[in-house]
Amino acid sequence: MMEMKTIQKKRPSATSAEGPEGENGHDKPETLKPGSKIRPTVTEEDVRKLLERLYGIIVLEMCELDSYDDKNFLLQADRAVKNPILKTVSANGYVLKIANTLDSQDEGFFEGQREVMEQLHGRGIHCPRPAQNIYGRYHSVESLGESRHVVRLLEFLPGKVFHGVPHPDRLFYQAGLFIAKIDAVLKQINHEGIMRRQSIWMLDNFLQLKDFLYVIKDEQHKDIIEQVLEAFEKRIIASKDQFERGVIYGDFNEHNIIVNRKEENSKEYDIAGIIDFGDVCHSLYVFELAIAMTYMMLESADLDTGGLVLAGYGMLRLIPQHEKEVLRVAIAARLCQSLVLGLYTSTVDESNQYILSSQTRGWSLLEALWAEKDKDILERWDRVSEQYLTRSTK
Repeated sequence: MMEMKTIQKKRPSATSAEGPEGENGHDKPETLKPGSKIRPTVTEEDVRKLLERLYGIIVLEMCELDSYDDKNFLLQADRAVKNPILKTVSANGYVLKIANTLDSQDEGFFEGQREVMEQLHGRGIHCPRPAQNIYGRYHSVESLGESRHVVRLLEFLPGKVFHGVPHPDRLFYQAGLFIAKIDAVLKQINHEGIMRRQSIWMLDNFLQLKDFLYVIKDEQHKDIIEQVLEAFEKRIIASKDQFERGVIYGDFNEHNIIVNRKEENSKEYDIAGIIDFGDVCHSLYVFELAIAMTYMMLESADLDTGGLVLAGYGMLRLIPQHEKEVLRVAIAARLCQSLVLGLYTSTVDESNQYILSSQTRGWSLLEALWAEKDKDILERWDRVSEQYLTRSTK
Protein backbone atom coordinates (compact mmCIF):
# COMPACT_ATOMS: atom_id res chain seq x y z
CA MET A 1 0.00 0.00 0.00
CA MET A 2 1.26 3.47 -0.89
CA GLU A 3 2.62 5.42 2.07
CA MET A 4 0.53 8.52 2.79
CA LYS A 5 3.44 10.93 3.14
CA THR A 6 1.48 14.16 3.29
CA ILE A 7 -2.11 14.99 4.00
CA GLN A 8 -3.54 17.76 1.85
CA LYS A 9 -5.93 19.23 4.37
CA LYS A 10 -8.58 21.50 2.90
CA ARG A 11 -11.22 23.49 4.70
CA PRO A 12 -14.77 24.25 3.59
CA SER A 13 -14.64 27.29 1.37
CA ALA A 14 -17.44 29.55 0.26
CA THR A 15 -17.97 32.99 -1.07
CA SER A 16 -19.64 35.88 0.62
CA ALA A 17 -22.85 37.21 -0.85
CA GLU A 18 -22.14 40.53 -2.50
CA GLY A 19 -24.75 40.56 -5.22
CA PRO A 20 -25.00 38.48 -8.40
CA GLU A 21 -21.79 39.77 -9.94
CA GLY A 22 -18.32 40.44 -8.62
CA GLU A 23 -15.72 42.93 -9.75
CA ASN A 24 -15.26 43.38 -13.51
CA GLY A 25 -18.63 41.76 -14.16
CA HIS A 26 -17.62 38.21 -13.17
CA ASP A 27 -20.35 36.06 -11.71
CA LYS A 28 -19.72 35.30 -8.06
CA PRO A 29 -20.18 31.73 -6.80
CA GLU A 30 -23.02 30.98 -4.45
CA THR A 31 -22.66 31.52 -0.73
CA LEU A 32 -22.20 28.40 1.38
CA LYS A 33 -25.53 27.74 3.03
CA PRO A 34 -25.91 25.66 6.18
CA GLY A 35 -26.81 22.10 5.22
CA SER A 36 -25.51 22.28 1.65
CA LYS A 37 -23.27 19.46 0.35
CA ILE A 38 -20.55 20.57 -2.02
CA ARG A 39 -18.05 17.71 -1.90
CA PRO A 40 -17.42 15.73 -5.11
CA THR A 41 -18.94 12.27 -5.44
CA VAL A 42 -16.38 10.14 -7.23
CA THR A 43 -15.30 6.49 -7.25
CA GLU A 44 -11.79 5.12 -7.54
CA GLU A 45 -12.66 3.90 -11.03
CA ASP A 46 -13.76 7.44 -11.99
CA VAL A 47 -10.39 8.73 -10.80
CA ARG A 48 -8.46 6.15 -12.82
CA LYS A 49 -10.40 7.03 -15.97
CA LEU A 50 -9.84 10.77 -15.42
CA LEU A 51 -6.10 10.24 -15.02
CA GLU A 52 -5.82 8.13 -18.16
CA ARG A 53 -7.99 10.42 -20.30
CA LEU A 54 -6.61 13.78 -19.13
CA TYR A 55 -2.99 12.92 -18.34
CA GLY A 56 -2.21 9.57 -19.99
CA ILE A 57 -1.47 8.06 -16.58
CA ILE A 58 -1.93 4.38 -15.82
CA VAL A 59 -2.16 4.19 -12.01
CA LEU A 60 0.28 1.90 -10.24
CA GLU A 61 -0.73 2.80 -6.67
CA MET A 62 -3.31 5.21 -5.26
CA CYS A 63 -4.86 6.26 -1.97
CA GLU A 64 -7.31 8.98 -0.98
CA LEU A 65 -6.08 11.81 1.23
CA ASP A 66 -8.08 13.38 4.06
CA SER A 67 -9.92 16.50 2.96
CA TYR A 68 -12.73 18.76 4.16
CA ASP A 69 -14.76 19.38 1.03
CA ASP A 70 -12.60 18.44 -1.97
CA LYS A 71 -11.37 15.02 -3.10
CA ASN A 72 -7.59 14.50 -3.24
CA PHE A 73 -5.79 11.35 -4.35
CA LEU A 74 -2.10 10.53 -3.90
CA LEU A 75 -0.87 8.30 -6.73
CA GLN A 76 2.09 6.75 -8.46
CA ALA A 77 2.02 6.49 -12.25
CA ASP A 78 3.22 3.34 -13.97
CA ARG A 79 6.44 4.69 -15.49
CA ALA A 80 6.96 1.47 -17.46
CA VAL A 81 4.05 2.51 -19.69
CA LYS A 82 4.91 5.23 -22.25
CA ASN A 83 2.88 8.37 -21.46
CA PRO A 84 1.43 10.04 -24.60
CA ILE A 85 0.59 13.33 -22.81
CA LEU A 86 3.16 14.10 -20.10
CA LYS A 87 6.68 14.89 -21.35
CA THR A 88 8.17 13.50 -18.15
CA VAL A 89 6.55 11.48 -15.38
CA SER A 90 7.32 12.52 -11.80
CA ALA A 91 9.20 9.88 -9.83
CA ASN A 92 7.71 11.32 -6.61
CA GLY A 93 4.14 10.74 -7.74
CA TYR A 94 1.20 13.12 -8.05
CA VAL A 95 -1.83 14.45 -6.22
CA LEU A 96 -5.05 14.61 -8.23
CA LYS A 97 -7.24 17.38 -6.83
CA ILE A 98 -10.98 17.49 -7.53
CA ALA A 99 -12.44 20.77 -6.26
CA ASN A 100 -15.82 21.18 -4.59
CA THR A 101 -18.80 22.58 -6.50
CA LEU A 102 -18.51 26.11 -5.08
CA ASP A 103 -14.82 26.67 -5.79
CA SER A 104 -15.25 25.09 -9.21
CA GLN A 105 -17.46 27.99 -10.28
CA ASP A 106 -14.45 30.30 -10.41
CA GLU A 107 -11.82 28.92 -12.80
CA GLY A 108 -9.87 32.16 -12.54
CA PHE A 109 -8.99 31.38 -8.94
CA PHE A 110 -7.23 28.17 -9.98
CA GLU A 111 -5.30 30.08 -12.62
CA GLY A 112 -4.28 32.48 -9.84
CA GLN A 113 -3.09 29.59 -7.68
CA ARG A 114 -0.88 28.42 -10.53
CA GLU A 115 0.69 31.87 -10.79
CA VAL A 116 1.34 31.84 -7.03
CA MET A 117 3.09 28.46 -7.26
CA GLU A 118 5.20 29.63 -10.20
CA GLN A 119 6.27 32.79 -8.35
CA LEU A 120 7.24 30.82 -5.24
CA HIS A 121 9.23 28.32 -7.31
CA GLY A 122 11.02 31.17 -8.99
CA ARG A 123 12.13 32.47 -5.59
CA GLY A 124 13.33 29.10 -4.31
CA ILE A 125 10.30 28.23 -2.13
CA HIS A 126 9.32 24.61 -2.72
CA CYS A 127 5.69 23.86 -3.50
CA PRO A 128 3.78 21.49 -5.81
CA ARG A 129 4.05 22.05 -9.57
CA PRO A 130 0.97 21.60 -11.81
CA ALA A 131 1.02 19.25 -14.81
CA GLN A 132 -0.49 20.09 -18.18
CA ASN A 133 -3.43 17.97 -19.35
CA ILE A 134 -4.28 16.72 -22.83
CA TYR A 135 -5.65 20.18 -23.72
CA GLY A 136 -2.36 21.87 -22.80
CA ARG A 137 -4.00 23.46 -19.76
CA TYR A 138 -3.31 23.17 -16.03
CA HIS A 139 -6.92 22.42 -15.08
CA SER A 140 -10.16 21.31 -16.67
CA VAL A 141 -13.81 21.31 -15.62
CA GLU A 142 -15.26 17.80 -15.57
CA SER A 143 -18.79 16.45 -15.08
CA LEU A 144 -18.84 14.02 -12.15
CA GLY A 145 -22.27 12.72 -11.26
CA GLU A 146 -24.71 15.61 -11.37
CA SER A 147 -22.16 18.39 -10.81
CA ARG A 148 -19.10 19.93 -12.42
CA HIS A 149 -15.70 20.12 -10.77
CA VAL A 150 -12.30 21.64 -11.49
CA VAL A 151 -9.73 18.85 -11.84
CA ARG A 152 -5.95 19.42 -11.50
CA LEU A 153 -2.87 17.26 -11.25
CA LEU A 154 0.05 18.44 -9.08
CA GLU A 155 3.46 16.88 -8.68
CA PHE A 156 3.79 15.45 -5.19
CA LEU A 157 6.12 17.37 -2.89
CA PRO A 158 8.18 14.82 -0.91
CA GLY A 159 8.81 15.19 2.80
CA LYS A 160 6.90 15.02 6.08
CA VAL A 161 4.22 17.37 7.28
CA PHE A 162 4.99 19.66 10.22
CA HIS A 163 2.42 17.86 12.36
CA GLY A 164 3.97 15.09 14.39
CA VAL A 165 7.70 15.80 13.97
CA PRO A 166 9.78 17.06 16.95
CA HIS A 167 9.22 20.78 17.51
CA PRO A 168 12.12 22.62 19.11
CA ASP A 169 11.74 26.39 19.49
CA ARG A 170 13.85 26.81 16.37
CA LEU A 171 11.18 25.20 14.17
CA PHE A 172 8.40 27.53 15.36
CA TYR A 173 10.70 30.51 14.80
CA GLN A 174 11.40 29.12 11.33
CA ALA A 175 7.66 28.91 10.70
CA GLY A 176 7.24 32.64 11.35
CA LEU A 177 10.17 33.48 9.11
CA PHE A 178 8.93 31.17 6.35
CA ILE A 179 5.43 32.64 6.11
CA ALA A 180 6.95 36.14 6.06
CA LYS A 181 9.12 35.04 3.10
CA ILE A 182 6.04 33.77 1.31
CA ASP A 183 4.23 37.08 1.84
CA ALA A 184 7.23 38.97 0.48
CA VAL A 185 7.02 36.94 -2.75
CA LEU A 186 3.24 37.27 -2.99
CA LYS A 187 3.53 41.06 -3.07
CA GLN A 188 4.22 40.59 -6.79
CA ILE A 189 0.87 38.85 -7.35
CA ASN A 190 -1.94 40.88 -8.84
CA HIS A 191 -3.98 38.11 -10.46
CA GLU A 192 -7.66 38.94 -10.86
CA GLY A 193 -8.76 35.49 -9.67
CA ILE A 194 -6.85 35.98 -6.40
CA MET A 195 -7.79 39.62 -5.89
CA ARG A 196 -11.54 38.97 -6.12
CA ARG A 197 -11.43 35.80 -4.01
CA GLN A 198 -13.98 35.65 -1.20
CA SER A 199 -14.23 32.70 1.17
CA ILE A 200 -15.91 31.94 4.46
CA TRP A 201 -12.39 31.03 5.67
CA MET A 202 -11.07 34.53 5.07
CA LEU A 203 -10.93 36.36 8.38
CA ASP A 204 -12.37 39.35 6.51
CA ASN A 205 -15.62 37.36 6.47
CA PHE A 206 -15.46 36.14 10.06
CA LEU A 207 -18.81 37.71 10.94
CA GLN A 208 -20.53 35.22 8.59
CA LEU A 209 -19.81 32.62 11.27
CA LYS A 210 -23.01 33.79 12.98
CA ASP A 211 -24.98 31.70 10.45
CA PHE A 212 -23.32 28.50 11.68
CA LEU A 213 -23.50 28.93 15.46
CA TYR A 214 -26.45 26.54 15.68
CA VAL A 215 -23.94 23.64 15.64
CA ILE A 216 -22.50 24.77 19.01
CA LYS A 217 -24.50 23.12 21.80
CA ASP A 218 -22.28 24.16 24.72
CA GLU A 219 -23.60 27.52 25.97
CA GLN A 220 -20.26 28.53 27.50
CA HIS A 221 -18.49 27.94 24.20
CA LYS A 222 -21.19 29.82 22.31
CA ASP A 223 -20.84 32.75 24.70
CA ILE A 224 -17.08 32.96 24.04
CA ILE A 225 -17.65 32.90 20.28
CA GLU A 226 -20.23 35.66 20.52
CA GLN A 227 -17.78 37.76 22.57
CA VAL A 228 -15.09 37.20 19.93
CA LEU A 229 -17.51 38.17 17.16
CA GLU A 230 -18.36 41.40 18.96
CA ALA A 231 -14.72 42.27 19.67
CA PHE A 232 -13.71 41.49 16.08
CA GLU A 233 -16.39 43.76 14.68
CA LYS A 234 -15.55 46.67 16.99
CA ARG A 235 -11.77 46.45 16.98
CA ILE A 236 -10.90 45.19 13.51
CA ILE A 237 -13.78 45.58 11.06
CA ALA A 238 -14.62 49.09 12.25
CA SER A 239 -11.04 50.27 11.56
CA LYS A 240 -10.11 47.90 8.74
CA ASP A 241 -8.66 50.62 6.51
CA GLN A 242 -5.76 51.29 8.89
CA PHE A 243 -4.31 47.79 8.38
CA GLU A 244 -1.88 46.97 5.56
CA ARG A 245 -3.22 44.61 2.91
CA GLY A 246 -1.68 42.30 0.36
CA VAL A 247 -1.94 38.80 -1.12
CA ILE A 248 -1.55 36.26 1.69
CA TYR A 249 -1.26 32.48 1.81
CA GLY A 250 -4.14 32.30 4.30
CA ASP A 251 -3.83 28.77 5.74
CA PHE A 252 -0.41 28.27 7.30
CA ASN A 253 -1.32 25.18 9.30
CA GLU A 254 0.57 22.13 10.52
CA HIS A 255 -0.68 19.92 7.67
CA ASN A 256 0.32 22.32 4.88
CA ILE A 257 3.96 22.82 5.94
CA ILE A 258 6.49 20.30 4.57
CA VAL A 259 9.66 19.54 6.54
CA ASN A 260 12.79 17.52 5.80
CA ARG A 261 15.57 16.22 8.04
CA LYS A 262 18.46 18.65 8.51
CA GLU A 263 20.84 15.83 7.62
CA GLU A 264 20.28 12.25 6.53
CA ASN A 265 20.23 10.65 9.99
CA SER A 266 19.38 13.76 11.97
CA LYS A 267 16.45 13.87 14.40
CA GLU A 268 16.02 17.57 13.65
CA TYR A 269 13.93 18.99 10.82
CA ASP A 270 13.87 22.17 8.77
CA ILE A 271 10.89 23.67 6.96
CA ALA A 272 11.28 22.77 3.29
CA GLY A 273 8.09 23.76 1.49
CA ILE A 274 4.38 24.49 1.43
CA ILE A 275 1.32 22.82 -0.11
CA ASP A 276 -2.38 23.63 -0.68
CA PHE A 277 -3.10 27.12 -2.01
CA GLY A 278 -6.88 26.99 -1.71
CA ASP A 279 -7.04 29.91 0.74
CA VAL A 280 -4.74 32.38 -1.03
CA CYS A 281 -6.48 35.75 -1.06
CA HIS A 282 -6.06 39.53 -0.83
CA SER A 283 -6.41 40.32 2.84
CA LEU A 284 -4.76 41.88 5.91
CA TYR A 285 -1.18 40.95 6.80
CA VAL A 286 -2.16 40.84 10.46
CA PHE A 287 -4.53 38.00 9.55
CA GLU A 288 -1.68 36.03 7.96
CA LEU A 289 0.36 36.36 11.15
CA ALA A 290 -2.64 35.52 13.34
CA ILE A 291 -3.41 32.37 11.32
CA ALA A 292 0.21 31.18 11.53
CA MET A 293 0.33 31.82 15.28
CA THR A 294 -3.00 30.02 15.75
CA TYR A 295 -1.91 26.75 14.19
CA MET A 296 1.55 26.75 15.71
CA MET A 297 0.06 27.27 19.19
CA LEU A 298 -2.44 24.50 18.48
CA GLU A 299 0.40 22.20 17.48
CA SER A 300 2.37 22.90 20.65
CA ALA A 301 -0.69 23.39 22.93
CA ASP A 302 1.22 26.36 24.39
CA LEU A 303 0.39 30.07 24.16
CA ASP A 304 4.11 30.90 24.47
CA THR A 305 4.70 29.47 21.00
CA GLY A 306 3.06 32.59 19.59
CA GLY A 307 6.13 34.56 20.66
CA LEU A 308 8.45 32.30 18.67
CA VAL A 309 6.36 32.73 15.50
CA LEU A 310 6.25 36.48 16.14
CA ALA A 311 10.05 36.55 16.42
CA GLY A 312 10.52 34.85 13.04
CA TYR A 313 7.87 36.85 11.21
CA GLY A 314 9.21 40.14 12.57
CA MET A 315 12.64 39.45 11.06
CA LEU A 316 11.25 40.23 7.58
CA ARG A 317 8.28 42.50 8.21
CA LEU A 318 8.02 45.21 10.84
CA ILE A 319 4.79 44.55 12.75
CA PRO A 320 3.07 47.86 13.57
CA GLN A 321 1.89 48.28 17.16
CA HIS A 322 -1.77 48.62 16.12
CA GLU A 323 -1.53 45.20 14.46
CA LYS A 324 0.00 43.64 17.57
CA GLU A 325 -2.82 45.07 19.67
CA VAL A 326 -5.49 43.10 17.75
CA LEU A 327 -3.57 39.82 17.44
CA ARG A 328 -5.37 38.19 20.37
CA VAL A 329 -8.76 38.96 18.82
CA ALA A 330 -7.70 37.82 15.33
CA ILE A 331 -6.23 34.55 16.66
CA ALA A 332 -9.37 33.89 18.69
CA ALA A 333 -11.41 34.52 15.54
CA ARG A 334 -9.42 31.92 13.60
CA LEU A 335 -9.86 29.40 16.41
CA CYS A 336 -13.61 30.06 16.34
CA GLN A 337 -13.69 29.53 12.57
CA SER A 338 -11.81 26.24 12.88
CA LEU A 339 -13.98 24.91 15.70
CA VAL A 340 -17.37 25.99 14.37
CA LEU A 341 -16.79 25.08 10.72
CA GLY A 342 -15.24 21.78 11.74
CA LEU A 343 -18.37 20.88 13.68
CA TYR A 344 -20.57 22.13 10.84
CA THR A 345 -18.75 20.01 8.25
CA SER A 346 -19.16 16.91 10.43
CA THR A 347 -22.94 17.48 10.45
CA VAL A 348 -23.19 17.41 6.64
CA ASP A 349 -20.64 14.62 6.15
CA GLU A 350 -20.74 12.18 9.07
CA SER A 351 -18.10 9.97 7.46
CA ASN A 352 -15.54 12.79 7.63
CA GLN A 353 -14.77 12.62 11.35
CA TYR A 354 -11.03 13.37 11.17
CA ILE A 355 -11.91 17.08 11.12
CA LEU A 356 -12.94 16.79 14.78
CA SER A 357 -9.53 15.58 15.94
CA SER A 358 -8.39 19.00 17.17
CA GLN A 359 -11.64 20.03 18.89
CA THR A 360 -10.45 19.38 22.46
CA ARG A 361 -7.13 21.20 21.99
CA GLY A 362 -8.88 23.99 20.10
CA TRP A 363 -11.43 24.76 22.81
CA SER A 364 -8.75 24.61 25.51
CA LEU A 365 -6.55 27.06 23.62
CA LEU A 366 -9.46 29.40 22.88
CA GLU A 367 -10.52 29.45 26.55
CA ALA A 368 -6.96 30.11 27.71
CA LEU A 369 -6.36 32.84 25.13
CA TRP A 370 -9.67 34.60 25.74
CA ALA A 371 -9.02 34.65 29.48
CA GLU A 372 -5.91 36.75 28.82
CA LYS A 373 -5.84 40.53 28.49
CA ASP A 374 -4.36 42.06 25.33
CA LYS A 375 -1.60 43.82 27.25
CA ASP A 376 -0.61 40.72 29.23
CA ILE A 377 -0.49 38.31 26.29
CA LEU A 378 1.45 40.80 24.16
CA GLU A 379 4.01 41.28 26.92
CA ARG A 380 4.26 37.49 27.22
CA TRP A 381 4.83 37.02 23.47
CA ASP A 382 7.33 39.89 23.32
CA ARG A 383 9.23 38.38 26.24
CA VAL A 384 9.37 34.94 24.59
CA SER A 385 10.45 36.54 21.31
CA GLU A 386 13.21 38.59 22.90
CA GLN A 387 14.49 35.65 24.93
CA TYR A 388 14.67 33.45 21.84
CA LEU A 389 16.41 36.05 19.68
CA THR A 390 18.90 36.90 22.44
CA ARG A 391 19.66 33.24 23.04
CA SER A 392 20.02 32.50 19.32
CA THR A 393 22.47 35.31 18.62
CA LYS A 394 24.91 34.46 21.41
